Amino acid sequence: MATEAFTIRAETEIVHQLDSMAGALDRSRNYLVNQALREYLKTHAKHIEKITKGITAADRGEVIEHDEVMKEMEAIAQPASEDDFFNYAGIWEHQDIDQASIRAKSWPDRR
Repeated sequence: MATEAFTIRAETEIVHQLDSMAGALDRSRNYLVNQALREYLKTHAKHIEKITKGITAADRGEVIEHDEVMKEMEAIAQPASEDDFFNYAGIWEHQDIDQASIRAKSWPDRR
């Protein structure tokens, strides 16, 4: 793969951290910077692609109205009613569950 040289200026602390990591990994500063740039470009290319698709869809009018989104959010955020809690609160009442039984099941060899 062809390479091309370019120069950057970085904060002294970043350069020291980079050199320290390069030494610990037995890699060159150049190798680590190339790995970091590759990851950065890969990650941000995906984000930019999604944003671009969203803008294109919005330009075509493919949007969800604000009121519809808010109704959906309110439905999701509604707390459970007290009736829901009390319907499930007794599900363990006929089970043999106490501290001793939990410990016995968790640590069967400590009897």
